[in-house]
Amino acid sequence: MTTVSNLHTHSTFCDGKNTIGEMVRAAVDAGLESIGFSGHYHTCWDFDDVQMHDPEGYFRELEAVKQKYEGIIKVYKGLELESHVLGEGRPVIDPRCDFTIGSVHYLANKGEHFTIDDTAKQWNDCLESFGSAEKLVEYYFEDYLSFAREMPFDIVGHIDIYTKLNEKHHLFDETESWYEPMVLCYVDKIAATGKIFEVNTGAMGKGYRTSPYPAPFILRRLLELKTPIILSSDSHSTATICYAFEETERMLREMGFRGQMRLTDGGFVSVPL
Repeated sequence: MTTVSNLHTHSTFCDGKNTIGEMVRAAVDAGLESIGFSGHYHTCWDFDDVQMHDPEGYFRELEAVKQKYEGIIKVYKGLELESHVLGEGRPVIDPRCDFTIGSVHYLANKGEHFTIDDTAKQWNDCLESFGSAEKLVEYYFEDYLSFAREMPFDIVGHIDIYTKLNEKHHLFDETESWYEPMVLCYVDKIAATGKIFEVNTGAMGKGYRTSPYPAPFILRRLLELKTPIILSSDSHSTATICYAFEETERMLREMGFRGQMRLTDGGFVSVPL
């Protein structure tokens, strides 16, 4: 395993199962040289069941753990931003962050909000509201594109997360003629913002998928565009700190990727894959 860092990590400050300290100890045991925490932004939406409710405590704990493990493992402070928050429109990037991930977990239509990565029923409710998978996916990417253009977050999180449940529940047909051309059109535009794209094994660790985000056809386009990537596990427990990293690294090398980005004290740098 060449990947010695994981930036997409959650704790009990949001929807993670383990404390920040427990996650850091697991990262040390796994041989990582650095770990970043990306707690879900406090959106203030009533329907947001994963948001952080104590950001001040979160950053205090991160600073304490960072100092405790100095010389053993680097601990980076981050947030996973949601595209829309109550009252503010877009989230505000906290200056205490070393990095940020931008993600879209919710879609809004006709005055209702829908979660697209939780249950098949919720996904189908969203589909019914939009009328077709094509309209749903188009809305998702329009929102993501404007989010990426307006916000200076570092990492594009799980770009096709709306497919999370599709492998098991067949919610829509990813082979339909409209699908790949639409997705690649938006991927091109989002990649043009200069952000890093995440290769995320989180849904594999939870048993929803047998392959990481994004889909191979998206990865191939990112390779063509020379878009920087970063491998992460979107870990919500100590058991998945480096989930499927070795097999994912192998897949990426077979596709032609030779490097990935890594966060250092001086910013993001490219390292061999």
